[in-house]
Amino acid sequence: PWKCTVFDPQKQKTVHFSLYFFSEDILFYPHFLFKNMLDKPASAGPNYMTIQNIGLLMTYNELDIIREVMDNNLKFFDKIFVLDGSVDGTTEIIQEYSNVRYLLHDKDIYPKRKIRDGARQFLMEKAQEMYPIEGWFTILCGDEIFVDDPNKIAQKAETAGAEIVNWHPLNFFLHTSEKDTPLDLTQPLQDQIKHYSPGGLEVRQFKNKPNTFFNLNNHRKVYPEGIKATPLLDYPILKHYVVRGPQQFIHKSSTGTQGVREETTKEQRIYFDQINDFGKQVRVYDGSFKEFEPGNRPPFIIQYLNWHKYRKVDWGLFSFIKKYFKSKSPR
Repeated sequence: PWKCTVFDPQKQKTVHFSLYFFSEDILFYPHFLFKNMLDKPASAGPNYMTIQNIGLLMTYNELDIIREVMDNNLKFFDKIFVLDGSVDGTTEIIQEYSNVRYLLHDKDIYPKRKIRDGARQFLMEKAQEMYPIEGWFTILCGDEIFVDDPNKIAQKAETAGAEIVNWHPLNFFLHTSEKDTPLDLTQPLQDQIKHYSPGGLEVRQFKNKPNTFFNLNNHRKVYPEGIKATPLLDYPILKHYVVRGPQQFIHKSSTGTQGVREETTKEQRIYFDQINDFGKQVRVYDGSFKEFEPGNRPPFIIQYLNWHKYRKVDWGLFSFIKKYFKSKSPR
């Protein structure tokens, strides 16, 4: 036998074991060590180990940023399944990446019908056909770049018994103060777009388990039926490049989340003072995301209680209370 020592990420301790060769074809080994090691991401280091984590990407005409997004995804994912409806060259760039295991075009499933979030069923179904039904799925978007490591987050969620993970998007946009600073489209947009506003939580990961399905007509719900809404008690972060310049709107009329038009010309608005209607903060990225930074986030209860700092309160049915106190306040 070969005597070996390795760090077990699930038990967070060093494990000693032996490898036994019974023939040229049969090898007995600890399951946690070699599971998925043959398919680890190309950029992963020698100590990289994780549970299975498959990316599900839906995208549409993101030519100006898709290469930055896919380069980032290559760090974390060895398996990405794509549903793409692009006509601007996005598809051709996605096809260059070796971790894209399956690519489906919108017109292949719905020639004359609008694609909704439920269409991820086609990607999930194919992934579960090709690979074991275990581990996690991560929702990928053509304009989002992970800051936290989604593999580490999936492992953390698995250990905690969660079935979904809420990610906190930091929404990047072009600020009105930058109107006279043109973008250089030959350089990474991440290096040029610095203003951001903390956004609302969005599910970006869910457990990969049998007997789950997406409602094909459903929109805005990004995880399937059969998954419990049991969240991880942490808010990992990603960068969402909401508005990136006029080049973004050559082949589409809005961002999906920001469709504001100039009142006079009816053209897509490019510069904003605040990108979120509910937002209370705008920050300039200086190399650190401060209290959102991986490894620097406070305990979950503090993260949860801090929400009032980043967004306005939605009073809903109790808006009359807000109006009452506002009328009583001194002017």
